[in-house]
Amino acid sequence: MKISACMIAKNEEKVIARCIESYRTAVNEIIVVDTGSTDQTVAIAKNLGAKVFYFNWIDDFAAAKNYAISKAKGDWIIFLDADEYFGENMGGNVRAVLQGLDPIFNSIACKMLNIDQVTGKVFDVMTQVRIFKNNKHIRYILPIHEMLQHKLPGKKIHAFMADAKDIVIYHTGYSCDNRKEKAERNLEVLLRELPQAPMKPGYYQYIADCYFGLEEWEKVIEYTNLFIESKTELSGHNIRPYHNLIDAMLKLDHPSKEVMAVINEAIGKFPYHPLFHFSKGNLLYESQKYDTAFQEYQETLQLHKNYDSLEFNPLPANLWLVYNRLGAISEHRNNCEAAIEYYLESLKLDNNNALCFDRLMMLIRTMAVKDIILCINTLYDLDNEADLDFLADCLVKHAVPQVMAYYISLREKKYPKQDVAVLQMLVANGYYDKAFHALLDYYRQDGDDRLAATAAAVALLSGNEYYVAECVAVLPPVFIKIIKAYCGEERDLLDAGIAAYVQIAQLIILWGTPSALERFVALLVFFPDRVQAAVVTGSRFIQDSYYQQGLCLYDWALEQAMSVNAVISPALYYNRGYCLQRLNEPAAALEAFISAYKLGYHANDIFEFLRWNIQNENDKNRVATVLGEDWKYVDHQI
Repeated sequence: MKISACMIAKNEEKVIARCIESYRTAVNEIIVVDTGSTDQTVAIAKNLGAKVFYFNWIDDFAAAKNYAISKAKGDWIIFLDADEYFGENMGGNVRAVLQGLDPIFNSIACKMLNIDQVTGKVFDVMTQVRIFKNNKHIRYILPIHEMLQHKLPGKKIHAFMADAKDIVIYHTGYSCDNRKEKAERNLEVLLRELPQAPMKPGYYQYIADCYFGLEEWEKVIEYTNLFIESKTELSGHNIRPYHNLIDAMLKLDHPSKEVMAVINEAIGKFPYHPLFHFSKGNLLYESQKYDTAFQEYQETLQLHKNYDSLEFNPLPANLWLVYNRLGAISEHRNNCEAAIEYYLESLKLDNNNALCFDRLMMLIRTMAVKDIILCINTLYDLDNEADLDFLADCLVKHAVPQVMAYYISLREKKYPKQDVAVLQMLVANGYYDKAFHALLDYYRQDGDDRLAATAAAVALLSGNEYYVAECVAVLPPVFIKIIKAYCGEERDLLDAGIAAYVQIAQLIILWGTPSALERFVALLVFFPDRVQAAVVTGSRFIQDSYYQQGLCLYDWALEQAMSVNAVISPALYYNRGYCLQRLNEPAAALEAFISAYKLGYHANDIFEFLRWNIQNENDKNRVATVLGEDWKYVDHQI
């Protein structure tokens, strides 16, 4: 049995060798058809033993590929594009698979992983026929999105599905960087073929794909609906129209009910596919329907685990988000152990997600230092500069000074750089004298308010009157006013300074003592609207998972508002309830959420929090009485 490897190529000098090397020792000949290269593509191909032929480009991929096939002498053909390649040592498996193949099959379908060539991450998985018999009746059709077809009546491409343990193909040709360029190129060709679309409806979907890449969402919807109405099937790509349609509708802010109707239609047609349960979970999550979203995400993971269909599957690029949101919902439910596990799984898939890393750190920051370090070390390469930079940037936002010192010191040994992270590490560990003047110099250079807040926090925490004086001489007036108020020098109304106040408060809660924080929080009385100032500061504390401190602020704000008979915002009670929920005080949390509902807070998440804090039949009856018709939103999962 002889095997020919075929390829068409143009200006592929960066990738062609990788492709050829992945099968070179397993084939009897290599055919490369060049369509107009101006780089070293041809020379590289010849050096690797390829026979090179030339084809004048006529905007027809099928014609060029069929020309390559016409030059092949093998019994079987491997046809990879230059930016595709077999997984490590898998090219050699092709012959063994062919030798054991039942004669009823005339082709082999393989799993193909599409990899973003910039990030190296898998963004979808599909199945492609890239190995087939050298038969004069098996040829490519269509000038773009070309596909194999058996030209004899009654005959078809009958593919054997290769086991992914034996053969996997990687494709690096698409990325966020070149998607628009390729979409424009393809669209120009496809629009010329548009008159044929009524007879060949696949063109509608290919055109919709191009408009998707160009982010022309109305056009995506128009051509996708034309394709769906045709009831045409595209082997391996039947879920793509619904995938595109749902995304386009979301981009154009179509009503949730309309989008959900399309999602449910897709689930009905493709009940085995994980993608649409993921879409449903997202829509429910964004609508703050957390329990039902959680169920959909779990179903997504189960379907993905068992998935073995030929249909393309874009879920791999989004698995990190599934785990991330399962973590967030688990946090809302106060199941912190589960949240930690979900966040770890998310970071294993995308360890550069700062928001996910922050959520994880907020949950594990009270663990022993050695345990935190062991946890982080499972996720990051400590010899990788980018990973160490990421850790340095993230850890400065968390009250784990020894952990921060460990990673920043490690980075300084391997990749020295005196940046703000180093100074923040020094401050977090109490070395104010080594950091203050450098921080002030950084502020003088770029005027960043975050640096101003850091310098102000150091001056206040150190108690050094010279640092205070230097800050007063350099920082913006709003920071100066806060510094003077803290030092008892001036206590005028701190008008228009809440943003600066919150920035400093974040740092004092990270680096200061409880008494320093208490002293700083006491300054809230000097704001014109002290209640609003407390609410804003409390919201920041909640975001950073300081629930006890947030609760104290909300209790104080509530007391202040009641003392002057001010209108109380339902959000004040809601946030107070959230703090109590996270502090595992369900009875008090339930009272706060009921108060928020009575005052008009009727967003979907209130029903989730009411449900989670109902402890007994009395609670259930009471909530049912208060909510009336709205009780159905709580009751459906109790």
